[in-house]
Amino acid sequence: MTPVRYHIRHRTAYSYTGRIDLYHSLAHLRPREDEGQETLAHRIEVTPEPTVRSQRLDSFGNTVDYFSIEQSHDFLEVVATTTVLRSDTPAVLPSAGVAWDQFHVPANEKDASGVRLAHYLLPTPAFPGFAAVRDFLAPSLVPGRDVMEFVSELMGRIYHEFRYAPGATDTGTPLETVMQQREGVCQDFAHVMIAALRSVGVPARYVSGYLETLPPSGQPKLQGADASHAWVEAWTPATGWVGFDPTNNLLPTGRHVKIAHGRDYFDIQPLKGIFLGTGTQMLMVQVDVERM
Repeated sequence: MTPVRYHIRHRTAYSYTGRIDLYHSLAHLRPREDEGQETLAHRIEVTPEPTVRSQRLDSFGNTVDYFSIEQSHDFLEVVATTTVLRSDTPAVLPSAGVAWDQFHVPANEKDASGVRLAHYLLPTPAFPGFAAVRDFLAPSLVPGRDVMEFVSELMGRIYHEFRYAPGATDTGTPLETVMQQREGVCQDFAHVMIAALRSVGVPARYVSGYLETLPPSGQPKLQGADASHAWVEAWTPATGWVGFDPTNNLLPTGRHVKIAHGRDYFDIQPLKGIFLGTGTQMLMVQVDVERM
């Protein structure tokens, strides 16, 4: 298949009702150089101009940009512009060669990148325990089912049994609330799936990125109408990490551009910062994913 080239513009703007004198931020905005994906160009522009900037890799191998603004301001804008080349190979569900109820990962086992899989088996701030998903998970626990078939069936159930409802949740909504109201957004659905998989010993990690969206036939694509996306990757020795998108009930393909992965959303927020100042803030996020 011919690789697909995307131009991505991700703009985040904060307006403050008071004066901000100091701002520190971490950004996960540079795509990973994972298999099937190559970053051709990337830059982050910050207004006002930061006093300090640096870049590093986190413990999961994601690129993290740090910046500090040490001047008074009432407006902050961060614009990440990226060109990425993505393979468009059709996704095929692999076989793990082992049933989920016979599957066990030793506590010290590592994935191909050298990260301990125990990181992807434990509770996290997004889901301090697994009790909230116990009843939902029960119908999927068919003895003898291949691990990858089990993960795929679980993905389909989340897609069919939860309603996509922007505004119904926010980044701080507890998993228990999502399970009760059976609605949310991609971040919520990823956390539901991860908690369910980890509860039975299947390593699962949270993935942030973008998904190319297409307008209705005959309609122009609206600028800034795209959004960040989230999905899940599950691991077995035979398959390595395999992606699953419960929001759309599909295996990620060339339309998915991966930015980072971690234990949950809070490991890899696009922007995470603290500020010293007065007043409140208003947030605006605009994302454009254009096929070139």
